[in-house]
Amino acid sequence: MCLPKRVSGSAIQSVATAVGNLLCFNFGILFGITPAHMSLYESDQRTPLNTVTDPTGTALLTGYLFLSAAVGAAVSGCLALRIGPKSVLLCSGLLQIFSWFTIHFGFDIVHIYASRMFGGVAAGAALVVLPIFINEIADTREKAARLTFTMELWRTLGILLGFVLGFYLPYDYVNVVGCLLSCVFSLCFPFVQESPHYYMRKGNLQALEKSLRWYRGIRDIDDREKPEYLQELAEFKAEMKGEGKGIGSEHYSRSYIIRLIGVSFLLTICAKLSGVFVELNYAADFLGRTGYTIEMNYVVLSISQCVGACFARLVGPKMPRKVLLCLSSLLAALPVIALAFFKQFHESWALGIWCERYLPIILLATQLFFVSFGLYPLAAVVSSEVLPTKLHDLLYSLASGVAWLLLFGMIEAFNAVKSPIGPGLVLYLWVFAAASIFVGLISLPLLPETRNRRPSSVQRELGYVGQEGVAKVASAINGHISSSI
Repeated sequence: MCLPKRVSGSAIQSVATAVGNLLCFNFGILFGITPAHMSLYESDQRTPLNTVTDPTGTALLTGYLFLSAAVGAAVSGCLALRIGPKSVLLCSGLLQIFSWFTIHFGFDIVHIYASRMFGGVAAGAALVVLPIFINEIADTREKAARLTFTMELWRTLGILLGFVLGFYLPYDYVNVVGCLLSCVFSLCFPFVQESPHYYMRKGNLQALEKSLRWYRGIRDIDDREKPEYLQELAEFKAEMKGEGKGIGSEHYSRSYIIRLIGVSFLLTICAKLSGVFVELNYAADFLGRTGYTIEMNYVVLSISQCVGACFARLVGPKMPRKVLLCLSSLLAALPVIALAFFKQFHESWALGIWCERYLPIILLATQLFFVSFGLYPLAAVVSSEVLPTKLHDLLYSLASGVAWLLLFGMIEAFNAVKSPIGPGLVLYLWVFAAASIFVGLISLPLLPETRNRRPSSVQRELGYVGQEGVAKVASAINGHISSSI
């Protein structure tokens, strides 16, 4: 891909990430149209299928989406290490094209199930590998964090667009929009370079240099003598000589690595169990006759997500990671707890007609705002900043797979536990609140602060002391070159 000499490395990283974010955006659309089209498939007059589907059959749509996402997430980490994150993302883009084609030409609910399975595998892989890819191409940790917050914004915008298209656009046109976006990604992303860290792991020095120059904006031969580029290249070469010694944990104390593995694993799972996907899928059940129309309720909730992600993109990278994670988690739990009490006791509260009608959607929208503001995006940011790259990639992949599998169980069990008086719904709300509170409680005492800190100081806080006192080895960890001291 020929780029003008004036383009900076930072701009190139942003463009590459923006193209990759089309996958998250497209997954958001696919998820958003799923609840919007459930009533369509159940309608005798409006169904685009040959036969009408019952509510049990349409409930499997989201279930298959999450189950296949678990498969995609679980295998994508290993695949990214073996064939490279760029190749995994390209395969995800092709699966998304198959997904939209299957929806467009499908005439039976089985075809729609197949589309959700294609899309789920693609989404599970993309949501794991894209943060890995961002972390490896960014020249600084702060740049990687900003790009990860941007990825969350794209995901929420995709969900919003999915609801709008699903409710207000003709069925066939929705599939065309999704397919076009997938094609744009598949046509543009091949011109993006593979991560230099992938070539480092493969021992391909020539390809590593080409990739590193591309992402650092070096187009002129004279620019190859820049001290920053030469230093980074030398450190990559030094790290290549030390490859094959494991997954990187030799730079850390074993006890602290075990602690961070546990914390990062739980953080990733709890972020997805905070209720975002379940609440958006079953907002009609959680809100009942309150709020606005069913369609408008979904749109309002997805807008609150977008606003939270937008605030996260603007102020998130500037705030201490631990403080933002703790505050957003606890603040996300409070409205869910209030909604649980409201569901259980509102008949005896005499709050007035306006409160009884609009308080539930205000509380649910507030919770989604705070989840997108810090809890959900920071799960990817923090774990990448406290663990070595290879270990993080495998752990994040496995934890995401487990989280999607738990979400599949919650989606499939939803219709069984809910009832007209609502104890099942209240139980789910308490699970969401517990997940958020748990993240807030473990973040402050167990996680180190990583913002604006060199990896060396983070490692000291983790308790690392080398055999000779302070290690002098230059290494590439967490997607960036640093000195392991």
